[in-house]
Amino acid sequence: MAELAISAAVSILIELAVPKILEKLNVDEDMGKEIDSMGNLLEKMKAYVEANGDHRETDGMLEVKVKQIREIAFEIEDVLDEIVIHTTINVFHSHKFTQRARKFGHNIRHGFPLRKISEKIANIKRKFEDIKSQAKAFPDDSSSSNSASGSGLRTGHRVSPLLLDDEMVGYTNLKETFMSLLTDGEESLVTLAVVGPPGSGKTTFLKNMFWNTRIRRRFDCHAWVHVSKDQFDLKALYINMLKQFCDWRKESYHTLDISEALAQIRKYLEKKRYIVVLDDIWQKEHCDRIKDALPKGLLGSRIIVSMRDSNIASSCASSPQFVYELKGLEWLDAWSLFCKTAFKDNNGECPSELKTCSSEIVTRCERLPFAILAVAGALAQKEKLPSEWEKFHKGLGCEIGSELSAIRNTLLPGYLDLSSNLKSCFLYFGLFPEDYSVERGRLIRLWVAERFVTETDSKTAEEVAEDYLAELIHRNLVHVSNWDFDGRPRSCRVLSLLLTFIVQKCKEEIFASISRRENTSATHVTRRLSIHGDCSHLQEISIKFAVIRSVFLFRCDTFLADHLGNNFRDFELLRVLDLQGAPLTEFPEQITRLILLRYLSLRGTNIMTIPDSIKKLFYLKTLDLRQTSVTQLPKAISRLCHLRHLFVYKYNVDNYVAFDSVQGVKIFEGIGNLKNLQKLSLVEVGEKDGIIRELEKLTQLRKLGLVGIRREHGKSLCASLERLKTLTTLDLCSKTKEEFLEVGEIQNPNSNIQRLYLKGRLKEFPRWISKLDNLQRIGLKWSKSKDCPLKALKDLPNLKEIKLIDSFEGEELVFEASTFKKLKILVIEKFSLLNTLVIEQGAMPELQKMNLHQCPNLKMLPLGIDKLSKIEELVLRDMAEEFIATLRHNSEDRQMVEHIPVIKSFTRSNQGWTPENLSGSFSA
Repeated sequence: MAELAISAAVSILIELAVPKILEKLNVDEDMGKEIDSMGNLLEKMKAYVEANGDHRETDGMLEVKVKQIREIAFEIEDVLDEIVIHTTINVFHSHKFTQRARKFGHNIRHGFPLRKISEKIANIKRKFEDIKSQAKAFPDDSSSSNSASGSGLRTGHRVSPLLLDDEMVGYTNLKETFMSLLTDGEESLVTLAVVGPPGSGKTTFLKNMFWNTRIRRRFDCHAWVHVSKDQFDLKALYINMLKQFCDWRKESYHTLDISEALAQIRKYLEKKRYIVVLDDIWQKEHCDRIKDALPKGLLGSRIIVSMRDSNIASSCASSPQFVYELKGLEWLDAWSLFCKTAFKDNNGECPSELKTCSSEIVTRCERLPFAILAVAGALAQKEKLPSEWEKFHKGLGCEIGSELSAIRNTLLPGYLDLSSNLKSCFLYFGLFPEDYSVERGRLIRLWVAERFVTETDSKTAEEVAEDYLAELIHRNLVHVSNWDFDGRPRSCRVLSLLLTFIVQKCKEEIFASISRRENTSATHVTRRLSIHGDCSHLQEISIKFAVIRSVFLFRCDTFLADHLGNNFRDFELLRVLDLQGAPLTEFPEQITRLILLRYLSLRGTNIMTIPDSIKKLFYLKTLDLRQTSVTQLPKAISRLCHLRHLFVYKYNVDNYVAFDSVQGVKIFEGIGNLKNLQKLSLVEVGEKDGIIRELEKLTQLRKLGLVGIRREHGKSLCASLERLKTLTTLDLCSKTKEEFLEVGEIQNPNSNIQRLYLKGRLKEFPRWISKLDNLQRIGLKWSKSKDCPLKALKDLPNLKEIKLIDSFEGEELVFEASTFKKLKILVIEKFSLLNTLVIEQGAMPELQKMNLHQCPNLKMLPLGIDKLSKIEELVLRDMAEEFIATLRHNSEDRQMVEHIPVIKSFTRSNQGWTPENLSGSFSA
């Protein structure tokens, strides 16, 4: 829809209104008026699209108009970006004469392009007037004759093909649980909620329950109501329920008003046990208003609601225990359903020559019943030839064709229910390859760079983006691949057929395009370009580089700067350049010509230096140089006043315990100028404390990582840290393994800190750490303390992870009774003197994983480990043979760990690590 293009242009206007941006632009009064006029046009176009967007599917002429509006919105976005390019004056000289000379030269160089922009704006206005003048181009609301009747009931609503079977496939355990809740269970009125992604079989599951003979006999009256997302008509819903409750009567209820219908429902159900299914709920308010009509009835009445949004499910159900999630079929059930549908003429048996391809197709369907049925149904009509099936399988990753239109129709309502910004965030997953899990932080920073999110009075843009991601997850549109210890997603992706839907939508909306080597014949008009594999073919295809805003590179073995257009000059309006993992050895100097660039990632490349010309990237917000060989940043980096995220470090992942396993970066003084910085990691502080003193100016910092800290830096370091009140992550590392970290002088610690890592000797454990009530993760390395750190940590209410590496020189560690109540992960490593580990009653009740590494004197199992009822994994590395022997099945102590599902031991030798599986299902 044109709304995405309009939203993109509006986001630029919002930014241009920020005083800090305006003061850097050389915008005269006439150009300011032109910018305002573009805003007026966008408001009119937005109002038109919002008023008529629902009728695009049924009105071909309207579809044409919307496409024309989208093209104009794109042109407006281009013009606004060009204005920024040609009015931005970067003055890198302090001498006034030099500044005036540079400004004069800028006016001469950019004067002609600005005059051309005025001509473009005039042309845009003419196009808009042409559309507006056309008959019925902007009709009144009353002329929308194609709108559906406001019955509140969706006509022609599909019935899942699963209902054609005598019994539903899969979800056996859930079916038994649900049946028990409906026939026995709670005696009071209970609302049950079934939630799951589109195509997971919610409606089918409930219909099999609803029409089950036992259920029909159990309840006096029954009603199934499909709730329309777009036209919610409460009166029509009430009448529909009345007709189902009283189906034996021949009365007409259409003459009743809403209050009369409500009264009749309550009266009729007052002394009856009833079951009502509210299928496909999109808003909590809709559920509440329908439920208001339903009395408590006799003991055992049930209301069942289904939806895609887990937040709505939680709020509609009687309690969290009555929320049931359909995540997809088990593999054998998915395979059975596929074969039964695709090979009906062969008694549901898959021919051997088709098994490999069929298995891959079922995997692509992500175990979602509706997707399996749609795909298998289409394949049932094809010849049973491997070549035909391989061709079909390959096409699944490109688009959803007419034979699979049912899948598109299932996914479309969830997409249309999103706001324009959420639509953009959702479609952004189309840039990533199939089965690619993108890190949460990377995704958040990309959305901010793309202007999909805007900061509010109480939240940063990044925090708003976090809310957007949570919303997409709750709606079951985004799948979490890995969860972090604090309950936030670590990485996420979209399911395969959902990705196919997204890629198709990206193409329709000119939002993004995927470029592969085999697509050299394609012509691309797109706003974002994602290159999968070799990119040398780009010069062979027709791509309008000048309008592209984002470029991504994935799985590329060879790369030259010339491959991306004509030395990057074609990408004048580029705002995102993500070359993560590209085989680069030098920083492409041409990148610094991309004035509008807001996100630059060279993570995982082999570049070693950053040029001074980086200062030209005035609008840059994210610079990601992690896992590169860059050891020093130019002084010019301090000119990037919009920078919010600066990552420059390299970890040796193969030897993370070694002191020199991490490499920071040297920077010049002037870092204090980057007042918008939120994340800065890892900075080599140097011999003097100038860098440390400047840190107190970075009052927006959320994450700070410093290496090379000397003992004499302690006082200034503590003073700066006290002023960083928004800090949530702090990572400090001393100059050498034997250097002391003097961080004990902090009097008023920042209580917002959630992650704390101290690497270096500690003369005494900092007392202020015990005041960090929000601390969730702590890592102590090489502190070699004589005092046990557990004493200071035991009462922290939210601590979930502890990593202690060579941080205690004592023989006994005691986890006192009823302490560490939320701890989930415990790592103890290189405790050379430790011989006793005690876990008292009630300590660490939530512990899930324990790692014990290189504690040579610990030869007996932790006392009390048998009391850790929730532990799932015990991992050992280079532990004493006597300790490992206690875990083997012939040991007397084995019973202490029988409740732990996974137990693994790794022993180092000259040939590497030798694993030993000591889990319960294996014998020694």
